Amino acid sequence: MLRILYCSALLCFFVSIAMAQAPSAPSEDEGKALLERTCTRCHKLSAAVGQRNSKGRWSAIVDDMIARGAEATDPEIEKILDYLAKNFGPKVNVNKATADQLAGTLEVPKAAASAIVEYREKNGSFKSFEDLRKVPEIDWNSIESRKDRLEFSAGK
Repeated sequence: MLRILYCSALLCFFVSIAMAQAPSAPSEDEGKALLERTCTRCHKLSAAVGQRNSKGRWSAIVDDMIARGAEATDPEIEKILDYLAKNFGPKVNVNKATADQLAGTLEVPKAAASAIVEYREKNGSFKSFEDLRKVPEIDWNSIESRKDRLEFSAGK
């Protein structure tokens, strides 16, 4: 019994150390607040959020703004970049994209992205989000929240 208590206490100790050392993910609100605080000193947010860029492109834009006088710490810049990349990342054409491209842009499992490509190859191009809903076995809630990242122009 003492051995069990000792092992439990030791396990709790190590778990608490690991949790204290684990980096916390920035909240959506924190990234948005940092973006607003840092960027609206010089221009309106619509100048930024009207764009769709990869994280690398956002990084170049933010670096340019920092060089022009925007003020933020390195950790704040990372949170801003994560927020921009997540919420204003590039679009993907569901009629032309590979499964890897779909999985990366839509943040869905590779199996779901592969199902989309297989359905498209079998049934033809998608014309709308409603057409995309015909693909079986997809978590539509996760894709629905990212539907603004989708384009439906003609395939191949």
